[in-house]
Formats: sequence, C-alpha cells, structure tokens
Amino acid sequence: MKTVVLIILMSVGFGSWSQFQFKAQDSLMGNYSHFSVDNFGRIYLSQNDVILQFSNQYDTLFSTSLKQMSPTSLESSKSFRTLVFDQERSVIHFLDNTLTDIHGEIDLVLMGVQQAVLVCESFAGNTFWVLDEANMRLIKMNENLEVISQTENLITLFEGENLPNQMIESNDFLFVCIPGIGVGVFDVFGTFIRMYPCAPDRIDVSNNYLLIQSGNKVEVVPLESFLDTELVYPLPEGVKEFSFSNDKVYLLKDNGLFIGSFEKQD
Repeated sequence: MKTVVLIILMSVGFGSWSQFQFKAQDSLMGNYSHFSVDNFGRIYLSQNDVILQFSNQYDTLFSTSLKQMSPTSLESSKSFRTLVFDQERSVIHFLDNTLTDIHGEIDLVLMGVQQAVLVCESFAGNTFWVLDEANMRLIKMNENLEVISQTENLITLFEGENLPNQMIESNDFLFVCIPGIGVGVFDVFGTFIRMYPCAPDRIDVSNNYLLIQSGNKVEVVPLESFLDTELVYPLPEGVKEFSFSNDKVYLLKDNGLFIGSFEKQD
C-alpha cells in the first residue's frame, strides 16, 4: 500500500472512495471537545475548561484553565495566537503561544453583538469575524474591537432549522457551514457570493480545495469552479472534527485525536 498526501491526490481525479483508507500513525488519547493545528504543527485541544498545547512531536508544552469558560470552538490558524469562543456565554479569549491570555475575557454582547453563533479569524491584520444570529449579520472587528465592516440580512444562513456550526476564512474566501443546507461563501469584505448546496457536518480548506465532511466521508471540491466532487475519502466511525494540515490528517473522536494519512489500496 502507498501513503498518499492530499496535494498529490488532487491530481488523480475522482475515484472510488473505497480505494482509500485512513491509517493512524500517532494519537493523543483523551476526551477532547475541539482541536486546532497551527502552521508549525502544534496541536491545541480543549477538555472542558482546559486548553492543552502539544508540540509537533506530540509532547505536552503548555496548559491553561479558562475557569468559567467552556469552549465551543478554538482556532490557531494565526501562529501567534489562538482564538477561543464560548457561544453560550458569548465571550472570546485570545491566547498567545504559551496559552497566556492576551486581552482577558471579551464579552461580545458588550460589543453590540446580541447573539454570536460563530467566530473565526480573518487574515486582514488582527481582525476576526463574528456571525450574529439575532440581527442576521456578519461582522468583522479589528484588534480594538471596533466594527470595520458588516453584512446584514443574511436570511439564507438562518432560514432553516439548523444553525451554522462552523466558519473558516481561507484563500480570500469566508466559508460558513450550515448542516443540511450547504456552505455559504463570502469574499474577504463580507459580500455574499453563493451557497454551495450539500449536506455538510463539518468543513475544512486545504490548498485550493473545500473539504466537506458528510456522514462517514469527506468530499473534495475545487474552489475555482465549485463543480463536481473530485475525490472522496472514507472516514472511520465517530469522527466529530477533522483537519488536513501539515501534510497530515487529523481526526477527532470521543476517545482522542488521531493523526495519520490516507493510504491508497493497491
């Protein structure tokens, strides 16, 4: 069998997804809720109110407790900080590379956001995105917590029973995952471009491809055309979050984070 890296697979075209199988080379066992991987391969995992950081060799580097905060998501796409969001309390924290709190607790309600459902980083300076369900708007804030842009009347994102559950900025696009509906696509100014219809559970972006988890598979869709799926990877049972990063595949299950790659069956 041959180990296949994502970049190589993009050139082979669509094939039977039974041709590939996930092979775990390493794991971090534990009951973790969420994870993120930065550009240096460091791994961040949340466990109740505790955030753990591991090196790219899977050694424990730092840990911190946010006490009353229970993270809904964490993102370390910017190598100098990790964004932690608690949807229930509508608060965020920014942690540095040693998991030290940078600004303290930031209450989004006090910033004029009535019901934040998603938060993610933006790569236009030290800015970040907030999706506000109460006012059906998308907001971009700067490091001084000032609103620098907003898109209103986003009825398309909230018209169904399922609320958006994930938001990622990559490759000059912002992607919003809406289970049962599809993936909303915006430009970096917050302008709505299109809805890509599908049934996503989770999403990721790697190179110029949108990766869509739907049930027990991940579909690979080219961003240039948003046409047919080019490739499909089968997932093991029980995957609740995934990421393709640093030439590795990361799969989070109830009992731990598994790191490996997909192998093509001969």
